[in-house]
Amino acid sequence: MAVDKIGEFKNGLKLCWGALGLVPLGLLAIGGGPCAGPRNAAGSCILLFGGVAGLILAVCGIARVVRGIRVGGSAMRWVGAMSVCCAGIAGFAGGFYLLMGIYSLEAFIW
Repeated sequence: MAVDKIGEFKNGLKLCWGALGLVPLGLLAIGGGPCAGPRNAAGSCILLFGGVAGLILAVCGIARVVRGIRVGGSAMRWVGAMSVCCAGIAGFAGGFYLLMGIYSLEAFIW
């Protein structure tokens, strides 16, 4: 039973850091400049799918880490707490990318 929880905890850590790894993808889709946005429908789709993937990875990773955080020692708990915080920030960015992708894709389609 404990082996399954440790594996679930480690998979949750991977998902949390994977969500954080998707944040630069959205920045690439936005482009450069302070008031920049996606330049075409392809950039909007990249932003939309990056936001959805980042949000899903963050939520699933946080859920798995929280369920398995009690099996590890203090170092694993600290790493789990740090991963949950980073995944929360990545989930917020993913939600922002999702919202921005919806609005920009709507502008390019209509």
